[in-house]
Amino acid sequence: MKRGDIDKAIEDFTTAIKHDPQNAHAYGNRGWAYERKRDFARALADYGSAIALAPNDLLGYINRGNVYRATGNLERAGADYGEAIRVAPTDARGWRNRGMIKLMKNDNAGGIADYNKAIEYDPTDADSWNNRGIAKRDSGDKQGAIADFKKALAINPNLLSTRQLLRELGVR
Repeated sequence: MKRGDIDKAIEDFTTAIKHDPQNAHAYGNRGWAYERKRDFARALADYGSAIALAPNDLLGYINRGNVYRATGNLERAGADYGEAIRVAPTDARGWRNRGMIKLMKNDNAGGIADYNKAIEYDPTDADSWNNRGIAKRDSGDKQGAIADFKKALAINPNLLSTRQLLRELGVR
């Protein structure tokens, strides 16, 4: 999306909010547009408004968690992904994102546990297989890592970073 298109989208969502201040989706969509502009303060404010209006909407927590992650606030990101899991415990996205935060905090066991759940609910998610492989590698489970990386590539053969990870483990 071009910058002018994003600005127009923000304008349109602002108009929608003026007409219906209880429109959680308009806040969420405007937050997404602000996030694309890297205006994280406004994105967080809009995602917060969306969550206040629709506290059981999984995407509000995922989106706000993504902004917190992008700005380095891993505690808040992890908490939002935890809320996403609470709201939708069988949706892989909350588990996958919280697993990423755990890996970023060097909690490999916690990351593996979250990726196990993500894979249980979405076994076709190559990124979860890949990231669980990273956690296994970092935990010393080379064979488990190799198996997960191979599964990720079977799902998505275009994961160049996964191919590189396998090469680093001696797999051609």
